[in-house]
Amino acid sequence: ELKLKASNKGLKVKGPVRLPTKTLHLSVRKAPSGEGTNTYDRFEMRIHKRLIDFHASTEIVRQITNIQIEPGVDIEVTIADV
Repeated sequence: ELKLKASNKGLKVKGPVRLPTKTLHLSVRKAPSGEGTNTYDRFEMRIHKRLIDFHASTEIVRQITNIQIEPGVDIEVTIADV
C-alpha cells in the first residue's frame, strides 16, 4: 500500500528489501514447582523486517505513511537529511 501511494505521487521508490530475520529462542521448564524430571518447552519468535526507501520531502513522506495498520504490525519511519 505504501509503494502504491508513492508511485501515484510519482516518487522514486526502492524496495521492499528483506532484512535478515531475527529469531528469539526461549526454553521454559514444564513443571511449575520445579520437581520431577527436567523437561522443557522450547518457544521461538521470528521477527521479519522490510525496508522501503522513498526519495521525497518530509511532508510528502508523512502523507504517504498516514495509513491504517493491522494490529501486531509496527512501522518505524526514519527521515534522513541529505
